[in-house]
Amino acid sequence: ETPVAPTPSHKPSVIVLPFQSLMPEGPEQILSEAVPHELIQALSRLRWLRVIARGTAFRFREANPELESIGRQLSVRYALSGTIDLCCGLLMFTIELSDCETGDVVWAERFEAKPEGLHDVRHEIVAQVIASLEIYIPLNEATRAEARGSQSLDAWSNYHLGLRHMFRFTADDNARATELFKTAIMQDPIFARAHAGLSFTRFQDAFLNYTADVPDAILDARRFAERSVELDPLDPFSNFTKGRAFWLEGDLAGGLSWLERSVSLSPNFAQGYYSRAFAQVIQGQADEALENAEKALDLSPLDPFLYGVHGVRAMAWLQAGDGERAKAEVEKAARAPGAHFLILMIAAMVHAIAGDDQRAAHWAGLARTRRPDANRQQFFAAFPFGEPGFHKQASDSLARIGF
Repeated sequence: ETPVAPTPSHKPSVIVLPFQSLMPEGPEQILSEAVPHELIQALSRLRWLRVIARGTAFRFREANPELESIGRQLSVRYALSGTIDLCCGLLMFTIELSDCETGDVVWAERFEAKPEGLHDVRHEIVAQVIASLEIYIPLNEATRAEARGSQSLDAWSNYHLGLRHMFRFTADDNARATELFKTAIMQDPIFARAHAGLSFTRFQDAFLNYTADVPDAILDARRFAERSVELDPLDPFSNFTKGRAFWLEGDLAGGLSWLERSVSLSPNFAQGYYSRAFAQVIQGQADEALENAEKALDLSPLDPFLYGVHGVRAMAWLQAGDGERAKAEVEKAARAPGAHFLILMIAAMVHAIAGDDQRAAHWAGLARTRRPDANRQQFFAAFPFGEPGFHKQASDSLARIGF
């Protein structure tokens, strides 16, 4: 029997504190409030995160704020704090995300810039913080949920545990994530992100043939995504899942507008840029695919989709006629965490087209070890290349190495 949450469900929350300035008096002092203010504005676009308003957050100006006390006063779980210093002509920003309850540092980063490059580094700080919080807060939430035990989990806790399993990209973990998202929806039927998560796992069932009933998985991926967007049309993840659902029906162009919308809603949404790049490389738009994949990589260098970003770059470089770059990228893709059998088939294909039969055979063998029934039909169902010349080249190379 599925447990029902005994307490109300609460999304994660964060307060962005004014940064501590270690600089002598000067015009740079304004950065101690300007950068946190920009972060508050950007974080407020994340629909899964409750962000404390600037007027409240900036009341806490002490040099070493008591995070546990702030957490209790505002019922806030995380605090983002930082320092700014000027040393040897360089501005140095140190930023930390802390768990207010435990006092632990969840994530930290340091940025440096010359004063004349201040505009660029401010943009980089905002982009990196948003992308990092998209990864590290859900990971920490999943750890907290596991420590509490399944009987006491609310909808958000089940959702974050689902994300942890979902991004492991195995059949068993995908099935476990599906059950966790279903439990979250039972606890909170209008939980948009849980519906989006369920769309994601059913997409994986269809895309990676985890199920014998692929048509049913395709229908689920679309209907759960549509329900998610209906519940929260401004959530980038909801729009992202709806855009990807179109792929399963062979309508890459139809999905692209939803992927465009996901990055319009959150300009630092790395997975949106990756998915745009995927759709573009399938349609033979190599230059555009490289641009969007590079954006995704810059925003989130440790993203769960890292294998996919490198895989897209490899295929784009191959389409652009640069076999050496394609081989270098596909090696990164195949060795990245979460790389599934289709990524290993891409690695085999790229090396075969680039003329390296030894590496092609290596990755083909590993793909068959991972999935003994791997074949060209599965490959082109997942990657329906629209440019006839590249499609034939890919098909001939896969046939030559036994697929």
